[in-house]
Amino acid sequence: MVRYSIAVCNYNMADTLERSLRSIVDQVDDSYEVVVVDGGSTDGSRDILRELEDEYAKLRAILHRADEYDTLGGDRNIAVEESNGDYVFVQLDADNRFFDGVIEDFAAVYHQLESGMGRPFFLSGMSINIAPRSLLMDHPYPNLPVGEDRHLWQQLFAEDAILWLEHGSVCESIGYDKDFSAELKRDIRVKICDFQSGITLRSALAWSLHHDRYYILERDRGPLLNTFKKPYDFLSHCYAYWKARDREQYDTPPGFETKGTLECRIAEERKPLNELADQYGIEVDCSQLSETGRHVYCQKS
Repeated sequence: MVRYSIAVCNYNMADTLERSLRSIVDQVDDSYEVVVVDGGSTDGSRDILRELEDEYAKLRAILHRADEYDTLGGDRNIAVEESNGDYVFVQLDADNRFFDGVIEDFAAVYHQLESGMGRPFFLSGMSINIAPRSLLMDHPYPNLPVGEDRHLWQQLFAEDAILWLEHGSVCESIGYDKDFSAELKRDIRVKICDFQSGITLRSALAWSLHHDRYYILERDRGPLLNTFKKPYDFLSHCYAYWKARDREQYDTPPGFETKGTLECRIAEERKPLNELADQYGIEVDCSQLSETGRHVYCQKS
């Protein structure tokens, strides 16, 4: 019987898709399924998924819903809807190769925390996340191309339904670094989606000129480039605000209208497992994890 679903979204990632999925499927037992939603790839990904689906009984490729959405947020919702497990791993990227043992051990960590929490919650790790399917169904991702996860985190923060776990690496990137043009386009799209999610222009312009840096939602470019980026951020926020004005808008919980608030909250709340367990008065037994899991999740601060 399937208890866990691992939801993966893919769009034109044929170069890394098979290696990524094999690293996931080969490490989990029959209580897991891997649900892959393809958003209409044209690079051969769909053929790869058909072949893997034939090879692995626990892998399901969702190819027939590509026309329903044209955004990552929409595809993530499809993946949750199609999942049969009581718990769903979300936001596992198809350009990462996951280390053996980290998925089942992350589920074990979740359940140890769950035993003392008394309420459903989203456990956000670093490149790995899990939550009850019911919680994700009640809090769908917004229909945004990027930044859909940020909006979800804000909603869960407002309901005290998210925990942030700091830990070692669970995967290695096997994708490609974005070139300057692709990075610029993504940055503009993120800013547009920020405004769709309720960020105010005033706070975005203030953030452009000065903000505390945590390097969670933004990349550290070094002191010189970080300084030169300020006027770019100021002007590009103005452009993004103009582009977002006629697009679908999403409600933001009070307090999160200020740009930078989310990243600050993540920095404050993200803790190693021992500190997280102490905060909630939970006893965690790391001996239940594999050697890899103990190394990744149980290193004390």
